[in-house]
Formats: sequence, C-alpha cells, structure tokens
Amino acid sequence: MIATSIRIGSRGFIILLIAGLAASCHSQEMNGTYADLSIPGQWKSAKQFASQPFGEDIFYDASTGSVVQMNQQAGMRRVGEIAKFFSTTQSSSKDAAGVMSVGAFPLPVVYTEKASKDLAKGTKPPRIWDIKDGEGNPLWFYASQLFDSYQLHDSGGSSEVREEFQPVRVTKAEQRSVQGGDALLFEVESDKPAADAVLKRFHMPAAYKDQRIRFGWLQFAPGGIAAGQGVLSVTFATSASSPLNIEEVLKQVSAAKIKPL
Repeated sequence: MIATSIRIGSRGFIILLIAGLAASCHSQEMNGTYADLSIPGQWKSAKQFASQPFGEDIFYDASTGSVVQMNQQAGMRRVGEIAKFFSTTQSSSKDAAGVMSVGAFPLPVVYTEKASKDLAKGTKPPRIWDIKDGEGNPLWFYASQLFDSYQLHDSGGSSEVREEFQPVRVTKAEQRSVQGGDALLFEVESDKPAADAVLKRFHMPAAYKDQRIRFGWLQFAPGGIAAGQGVLSVTFATSASSPLNIEEVLKQVSAAKIKPL
C-alpha cells in the first residue's frame, strides 16, 4: 500500500511538473536590454535576423512566426504622421504602410544597397523576396509586406526614384495616458495575404497561408512625455489571427519592469 501510494504520488508530481513546464513555454518572459516583458509565446532571442544596425532586442517565436523588437528612443517619433490617422482607423492607406515601414520595419541594408546599384544604372531593382540573402529571415518577410517597390519616374528630363508601399488597413492610431506613462499606439493590417512563394522564401509557418499580417508599433514614455526619461519602442508583427495585438503589448509594457532609459 505504501509503495503504491509513492508511485501514485510520483506520477502526480511528474504530471504537475510537465504541466508547469508547458505553461512556462507558453508564457516565456522576454528579458531585454531595455525591459522585461511577459507576452505569451515561445520566444527566443533572434538578433541574427537584424536587418539594420540599430542594436534592438529582437525576439522570435518560430512556432507562430511572430516577431517582437524593443529599443530605446530619445523621444516619440513620427508623431505628426501617426496623428493623421487618429480619426481614420479602418481606412486603407499606403501612407500608413510607409510610416510603419520606415519607423518599425525598415528595408534590410543588404537589399537597399543592391537596389541603389540597380537604380544608379537606371534599372528597376528586384523585389525583396527575389534576393537570396534574406532566405529564412522573418524580418525580411515583414518588410516585404509593407514595402512594394521602387518606381522610376521622369521628372524634368531626369529620373526620380519613389518608394511605393503596400496598402494596409489602419486598426489603431491613438495617444493615451496609462498607468506609468504616456503611450503612442499605431497598428495596421495588410490588405491581402502574402503569396505562397514569398512564405516559402522566408520559411514562414504553414498557418500563414491565406492570412493577412498585423503590424504594431508602441512608443511608451515612462512617467509621461514631460518626464524626459526617454521612450521605449516596442514593435511587433504577426498573423492577423494571432491574439498578439497592440492592446496586449500596451498592457504588458505598462506593467513591465522598464530599465533606466
């Protein structure tokens, strides 16, 4: 009887241990340079995917394809451009994609360097997914879902280069005072899913097929903008069906342990 009780007790302990490990895997904390966040997911540091030399903290959940980036800013950025969308949420806009692209998911340096050489020759650069350097890189994928192409136009006898962006739907554009500080929220979703060939190029999860993409950019000023303590910038990208959204990020950031900025 005693031996049986011990076996049952051991089995129960193992079940609890496995359950605890499973729970921790789905609520893994992101320990960053600027803040520690607890957002559900199987997050791993992914600085190897960095496409710009900005020194951000990059976290990637390979099971869902979601990306979260954190960095420090001296102040709020692109406030005026984001403010234009305060009263136009749910509208489709290429300009909104441009703001998100430049501010949160910029073009990879390798791509812009190659594109510049082509433009200097007067030829149209390839699309981002045609460059093999980005194979398997989720940040290249997300950049490709905001940026469309470079367009050459004749202007007074000379060529002018313009950046064209994909249309996106603005789902949130708002400035808000919350516990612990002031926040600027900006969130958009792509108008259409990525092509299958693009998903394969960047090794995105199979669940991304026929899914639109959600992008978010949260700028948080601890103590309020007037406090002058710097700004924590948190950007993310995921599928539109994901529970990860700008409100969840704001909730976690406002309650997080933010390191001196």
